[in-house]
Amino acid sequence: MRSLVSTNARWLAPVVAACLIASGCQPSPTASPTPRASSPAPTSPAASPVGPSSAARIPLADDLRDAVDVDAIVADLGRLQSIAAEHGGARPAGSDGHAAAAAFVADQLRAAGYSVELQPVDVPFFRQLAPSVLQVEGAGPAFEDVHDFKAMLLSASGTVTAPVFALGFNPGALPGDRAGLGCNPGDWSGVPAGSIVLVQAAGCRRRDVIVQAQAAGALALLTAYPEWARDEVLRPTLINPNGIRIPVLGVTEATGTALADAAAAGKQVHISTRTAVETRSSVNVIGETAGGDPSHVVMLGGHLDSVVDGPGINDDGSGTMTVLEIARELAAQLRKGGSGAPAPGWKVRVGFWTGEEIGLLGSTAWVGRSGAPPLTSIAAYLNLDMLGSPNGGRFVYDGATTTRPAPSGIASQLFVRALEEEGLVWQSVSVGSSDNVPFDQFGVPTSGLFSGANEIKSGTQAELFGGTGDAPADACFHLACDTTANIDRQLLGELARTAGWVVGALASGEVDLGSS
Repeated sequence: MRSLVSTNARWLAPVVAACLIASGCQPSPTASPTPRASSPAPTSPAASPVGPSSAARIPLADDLRDAVDVDAIVADLGRLQSIAAEHGGARPAGSDGHAAAAAFVADQLRAAGYSVELQPVDVPFFRQLAPSVLQVEGAGPAFEDVHDFKAMLLSASGTVTAPVFALGFNPGALPGDRAGLGCNPGDWSGVPAGSIVLVQAAGCRRRDVIVQAQAAGALALLTAYPEWARDEVLRPTLINPNGIRIPVLGVTEATGTALADAAAAGKQVHISTRTAVETRSSVNVIGETAGGDPSHVVMLGGHLDSVVDGPGINDDGSGTMTVLEIARELAAQLRKGGSGAPAPGWKVRVGFWTGEEIGLLGSTAWVGRSGAPPLTSIAAYLNLDMLGSPNGGRFVYDGATTTRPAPSGIASQLFVRALEEEGLVWQSVSVGSSDNVPFDQFGVPTSGLFSGANEIKSGTQAELFGGTGDAPADACFHLACDTTANIDRQLLGELARTAGWVVGALASGEVDLGSS
């Protein structure tokens, strides 16, 4: 997942979205089930499914939910982790690690009887060729790359020694504060050309700030995030390397404060980055059932790529391996006929996207492909991104915030029904930063499940879901510690079975999402 989400909507276009993200790397308590009676109301009214009443049984849905096996998902996560370990510790789009993961998924789908398409997608592939350097001259040891700062994804190379200028730096900024300057040309009127400029995270796209910085003659740009502490530094993406000419670093709040002090003292700062960006071909893996009505398709997906700094087992191994397990078990149910259930009324399609962490590149390429069947045949796209957060919750995408609120709301209500049938509480969230976005922008009804990223769990959510309040849902978000040890197995199983029930309900053809 590319950025935090919350019960407040954050809408970001897929090709230019900013990742306002922060996380840590520390153990978090495991969430536990809470009574159904404590379930909060959704953030907006949701439609009721058209067709079977809430009391009516849907055999394929029930059978698929019962068949989904969290042990199988965890075993697949172990395979993903092994793939990452064999390829430098990560599976970013365009890497050999991603290619190996895609081959594993494609083989599993073929073995289950799915037709498989590998769609090529060109992606920018970023490499850091040497440790980056950041040092206040005459002020002792340099800050440490990875621990105190990182070059942002797709940053340019460069070696610069110059005065640092603090543009509106606020040492009292609170975690999550996005009031930094730099978004508007007027912000830069007093910035001397030839400076290294220090800013704090702002409310616009990072790329917009970089464009303004370059126009003002800045030699490098440093962005301090109030919520970042040492060893909690992420690597936000700049989406597209074209036009990025200067080194761009993200730094911890403590590093930012030290740099602001250096600016006040008139000291110079030395920066060095050695990076490379090249265009590589990656793949989306698409699987499809042989049966079902091709004019009514339920599509289930998640992103198979990780960030460059870790193996991505929760983000989004947990979602993609759940998709894979549902696909295998659906095929098994259809082979044996389930509980007397007929072949599915709808066709089922699964998508394993590449390039989500760079900027939703794979899913955007798939929905925008030419000469393919129309997207109008997709009755619903269901996104699974991060289902095993160690301090997480059960979050259902809010259909009311989509371009198709009526059918999306019905799909979301199916998730709610499945959770409540198991006595599990839930909350509604708006997700504007994952692979649901391109589908929604093309008018496809969307919904999905999520267990939390780097946003802070509230005390109320801790009472609902268990775990610890005032702590991240996933403290290893986008870090090297996002391994199999970072998974809440119980929460993953609950959400995986919920997703299985919804896929079975829609595949059965017994639910009408309507046409509005």
